[in-house]
Order: sequence, then structure tokens, then C-alpha cells
Amino acid sequence: MNRRIVILSLIILLLLVCSTQVSAYYLTLDAPAQVKVGEPINVNGTTNVPPPDKIDVVFSHQMNIPVEKARKSIQITEKGDNAFNVTFDTTGLEKGNYKIEGLSSSQRDFSVGSKSIRVVKLIDRSDLIKFTSQLWQEFDKKLIIEAKISDYTDNAIQMDVSKGSKKVFGPESIPVTRGVIKYELPIEEPGTYEISFTDYDGFIGKYNIVSEEKDIYSSQIDTEEPVVEQTREVSRTSEITPEPTIAQTPKPVKNEETEDTVVEDPKSISGVSTSAEVSRENPGYFLISSEKFPIIFKTSDNNDWVIEYKKSSKDAVVKVNDKIGDESEVVKIEEKEPEIYLKVYPYSFKKADRVTITADGAESVTLSDDAAKAFGAPPRYGEEKKETSFPIMAVFIGFVILSIIYVKKRE
Repeated sequence: MNRRIVILSLIILLLLVCSTQVSAYYLTLDAPAQVKVGEPINVNGTTNVPPPDKIDVVFSHQMNIPVEKARKSIQITEKGDNAFNVTFDTTGLEKGNYKIEGLSSSQRDFSVGSKSIRVVKLIDRSDLIKFTSQLWQEFDKKLIIEAKISDYTDNAIQMDVSKGSKKVFGPESIPVTRGVIKYELPIEEPGTYEISFTDYDGFIGKYNIVSEEKDIYSSQIDTEEPVVEQTREVSRTSEITPEPTIAQTPKPVKNEETEDTVVEDPKSISGVSTSAEVSRENPGYFLISSEKFPIIFKTSDNNDWVIEYKKSSKDAVVKVNDKIGDESEVVKIEEKEPEIYLKVYPYSFKKADRVTITADGAESVTLSDDAAKAFGAPPRYGEEKKETSFPIMAVFIGFVILSIIYVKKRE
């Protein structure tokens, strides 16, 4: 009888200990299972994680390697249940399965009942409509809209037309004859017009038509202002021509977001370097250390790279993407900053490649968890520290040993 009591008490204690290991914090996301390309994805969420914390809602394309498309952050500043909502734009995305996932910046484990991951299927119906009107039209106070709809049996379709944030037409039904749309829409000004179509099954797609003024460039040739600008350009050229040495030196360009200098010519830059495989979803986090300044650092020239850097963990992020195509992005730091944190990734969401960061004047360039932390990312280059439940387990093991000794003595 005593043995049964001891075994039962052990089971109860085990259940109590296990329950203490299950997180009481939850994160639940609610999103539609299916959305048409071009329509927004509205995500509602609730969580009870205590402040201070930040919930990142990540929207990514599920392929062989998930590709992050967008990320929205929610700051948790109050205790108790917190409700939030975010919206992701799907305009221009490919059809397929996408994942929406909620992550805690403090890396909390959520309870088993949490639903922090949702799968959303994007459906693309835009290929149902084939635009046959000219996408570039001469402005004559009307927009000619012509299109064909595959296997369309209805005699009308709903159309919206917008110019920027201004609604120009609709939503209103327009006639469809044997699957063909022909409509002349009066307009008051040139510009880019966005045409949207919707039928009984929902949104189909968006299409752009640009309306331009007639001879917009040639009409300026006879005016005096372009001649004045031409003269000014010649004057500047005549001033620079006698000094050919100026053209041989790297030409600095001021970054609009910072006082640091972006150098156009990276060929002469050399120094310590480090490489890493990166993508938009998995950027590289680098730490540049030095006591000498200025420091010039650059990316390799094998992709269209984006650099985000911070001069300290509390500084604002500065983004640099001045070059187009496979060219090196280069930044020069004038002030003395012993540590500079970098986040580097390709401009394209679809590309993953190896980037090399080279820093002239630096003591070291390393992949760094401190840099990842400065950008609010979890550690990825070293062993991640996890909380241990050693005190609870030690009590439990000691209790088990004492119970076994007690049972043996009773026997």
C-alpha cells in the first residue's frame, strides 16, 4: 500500500514539474487561408507576453528556401492580453503558399495551444485578362481600355480606375461582349492610371496605362529655359576640363540619410575581410572593430547588395543601396567608432549569395551575434544560451532517490 502511495506521489510531482516547464505565454495569429494576388492579407493577433518585448510578424514565401517578403513589428508595452493587427501587401507577388509567423524578440517559448504560424495561399487570376490596349497612350482626354477575358460568359465586369490615391472611376460595371472589353474613359490629366477588375468570384488583377502629353520633350526645345541649362552645363564642363587629375580620384557622394561619405570607386579599397552566405530572410551580421579612423568598408561586387549599419547598438539604422546591379556598396566612416555593426543582404528577395565585407583601416571584421542583437535578431553564430531548469530538476531527482531508499527500507 505504501509503495502505491509513493509511486502515485511521484507521478503527481512529475506532472507538476512538467507543467512548470510549459510556457504560460501564448501567441495566436489569425489570417485568411486564401487570398487573391493584389489583395491585402489582414492578420489579427493576441498575446500575453509581458513587457518589454517585441513581436515580429514575418511574411515569407514558402519555397525550398523560405524567402522573407515583409516584416511588421509590434512593441509590447502593457501587461496582460494584447491584441494587434497588421496588413501585408500582395501586389506583384507570385501565386503559391506563403507563411505568416509570429516571433518574440526575447525568444520566449509559447504554450502548446498557441497558433503562431499560419499558411496563406495566394491565388493569381490576373492571367485571365489579356490587355490589348496600348500601355502608353498619347493624352487626348480619354483612356482607351481594351482587354480579352478567357472563358468569360458574363456580359459585365466591375472596373475601378485610380490615379495615385485619387479614385477616377468606379467601382462600376462595364459591358463585356463575347469576352472582350472595350471602354473609353474620359480623363482630365496625363499620368499613370491603375485599372482593377473584379467579378463574382472576387478580385482578378490590376493593370497600368500611362497617358503622356504629346511631344512632351520636343516641345521644350524651342523654349529658352533648356538653352540656359545647356549653357550652364557647358560652363561647368569648361571649368573642370583644365584639371584632369580631379577625374582620376574617387568621387565621394554624400548619403542622404547620414553625414558619412559613400565612395564611388571601390577598387583601391583593401584590408581585412569576412564572407558569409546571405539572403533577404537570412542576412549577414558583421562587426567591424578598429581604433583607427576613418574606416572605409565595402561589399563584394557579385550582387546588388544592401548595407544597413549602426555606429552603436542604440544608434539609428542607416541604409545604403546606392549602386544598381552587381557593384560594390562602399561607406566611409569619419568619426571614431570602435565598433560598427553591419547587416547585409541582397536587394532581390529571390537571390541568395555569398557576400564579402572588406574594411580598410579596421583591426577585424567578424560575423557577430552582438551585431545581430543590435538589429534585434537572435544569435546565430555561437551557442545560443538557454534558460536551464536545473534547480527544479535537482529537487525532483533528490525526491526520487529518497523515495526509492524509503521503499527499500520498508521492504
